[in-house]
This record gives sequence, structure tokens and C-alpha cells, in this order.
Amino acid sequence: MVKRKEFMEFALDKLGFKTKEDLYENLYLRAFIDSYRRIGKASILEEKIRDRFVYDLEWKNPLTKDLIQQQVLILTWERWLNVSEEEKSRADISFSISGFEFIIECKRLKYADSRYLDYGVKRFVELKYAKNDTHGGMIGFVIDGDIKKIVNNLKPKVKDFHLSPGFENLLKKSCVTWEHSFQSRHDRNDNSRIHLYHLFFDFIP
Repeated sequence: MVKRKEFMEFALDKLGFKTKEDLYENLYLRAFIDSYRRIGKASILEEKIRDRFVYDLEWKNPLTKDLIQQQVLILTWERWLNVSEEEKSRADISFSISGFEFIIECKRLKYADSRYLDYGVKRFVELKYAKNDTHGGMIGFVIDGDIKKIVNNLKPKVKDFHLSPGFENLLKKSCVTWEHSFQSRHDRNDNSRIHLYHLFFDFIP
């Protein structure tokens, strides 16, 4: 029987990535940034903005469209996840190559909204999202306000959600050179850790 670690190493090699972090950052996150540069910027409902990304990723994005159309990469939106027998949660976007699911939660922002934390970051920490994974993404669609101020005001608030000791410097680290971004790592309810990438995109008309 092929072990999961061996299979993941095989898949990474075939896809041309060195580590899962390399895959997440240089395929998934770079693709998201590339799509942002192409899609319409009118600020409407969160789901409509997300759907623009999804369409572009599937049909126009040079990093993902062929992988998706060849069914190597599975792109899912409105991804339902089982939390328990009684509870389900729904994440906005999932990238999945066997062994490498990457959950993304999206939030519209006018300021450093507590919903970004309570209905985003907290759900990763409480194992409602990405339960068996080590990485995930938070995307902020900024529809009003100063994007730099919003990002800077969110960083200290993210610290309150079980930030893993010794990883405070991640809050100063951008995601694949995107200016409006940072990273964080959190201790979860089951003593595992989740590494989150936070990226913010301007949708101010």
C-alpha cells in the first residue's frame, strides 16, 4: 500500500513543486493574485466577487485552467465540510489535488471587521475548516476604507486567536510578494497547528 507521505512526494515531483508550501504559495496563491488583476473590480455581494475569481481560475488563469480542465486540480466553491454528526460548515473555495486540499474563506471588509476573525480565522482554529490540513487561506475583499489601515488593524486582532508561540514574525511576512498580505500560525483545539495566508484585494469603485 502506498503511504500518504510517499504519494504526496510523488505528486509534488510530477507537478514540479518542492514542498506543499511551494505548491500552496506558487500555484494557489499566485493564481488568486493573477486572477485579481483580470477580473472586474465593482464591489458587489461577496459571493459574486468570489464567483468572478472562480470563473477566471477555471477558464482564463494560465496557472490553473489546464490543470482544472484536465481534472488534475479540483476547484470547488461552497465547499461543505462535516464538523460533527450534527454540524456542517461551508467554506468559500477549495483547491484540491489528491492529498493537498487548500481551503479559502472570503470576507468583504469595510474596516477590521470582527466577522473576519469570528467567522474566518476562528473556524480554522476550531477545526471547522481544514480539519486534517496544515494550511489554509483567508481572503479579504475590501469594498470601502483604507486597505493598508484595515490590514494593519487586523494583525494585532489575529494574535488573539491562539497564535502559536514563536511565530509572531509571520505577521510581518507577506504572501508571495503581495503587498496587502501577511501570514499567521495558530494552535488548534486538537493541539495541531494551522498556517494561514491572509491576502486582501481592493474592490473600491
